[in-house]
Amino acid sequence: MKTWQGEMLAVAVVLSTVVVITHGGWLELVGAGAVLLSFAHAQVADRLAEAEHDRQAMSPPGVVRDSVECHRWATRYLVGKESLWLLYFVVHRSWSALAGVGLFLAYPAWRRFWRSL
Repeated sequence: MKTWQGEMLAVAVVLSTVVVITHGGWLELVGAGAVLLSFAHAQVADRLAEAEHDRQAMSPPGVVRDSVECHRWATRYLVGKESLWLLYFVVHRSWSALAGVGLFLAYPAWRRFWRSL
């Protein structure tokens, strides 16, 4: 199993558990599905930012071709948006989405750990 598949499976298990525990019904299931797809998008964005960082690091000093200068902002934007979603989802009692906030905020640390192995 590839790392991204294992990550998706773990997130799907967490979200499914939240749906079952909260008895949220179809609406909570829709929220869980949205969080799962948002997580998949974040996985791709994170890997693209990693690849851009590596590409820039391998370029000769002073030579960066077709760079994506904003790649460093990907994690900052992620943490900022998830912090605001946290407040919003607590007020709305959107439990699957709230679980997603925790998953999204933990993901950058997980990726740093995984890359360090």
